[in-house]
Amino acid sequence: MRDERPTNSNADTGLFSYTQILHLLKIEFSRARRYQYQLSCILLEIDRLGALGDLHGADVRDKVEASVADLLNRHSRSCDFVGRLGERFVVVLPHTDVKGAQLLAQRLHDRIAELDVRVDDRQLRVSASVGVSTQDGDESIFFDTVLKQAEAALGTVLSRGGDSVALAG
Repeated sequence: MRDERPTNSNADTGLFSYTQILHLLKIEFSRARRYQYQLSCILLEIDRLGALGDLHGADVRDKVEASVADLLNRHSRSCDFVGRLGERFVVVLPHTDVKGAQLLAQRLHDRIAELDVRVDDRQLRVSASVGVSTQDGDESIFFDTVLKQAEAALGTVLSRGGDSVALAG
């Protein structure tokens, strides 16, 4: 099956940049409202990424980020958009209800915990905190609402110590 994603300028990770992903979220949000379909958003943060870099060096940090980027690309559909918002990863899921988004978020969370990242022949434990939101009907009038709701859900996870998934609302 051919990947029909738009060309992405971030060739290293295959992820959309901050500006690109916000633009795509805005477009998909408008489509979802116009054609009355659901749009979900997953916001993911690698737990203790800064500490990993401080402890093991920038190369290990980069390796963890690249491994997570690869995992997100492999486990998303060709109609989904995967990008970076600063230190965080975002997955925009057109035509996806809250159950589908939650299922994917949990699957991604679990697969990140299974990543095989090694430092000095020892496996490094990697975990992630994940927030999920869904734009449903006419509740949201601005595209960034769905992102803010995912950020709030992610904030809930982080306030509980991370390494889990939370739904907005």
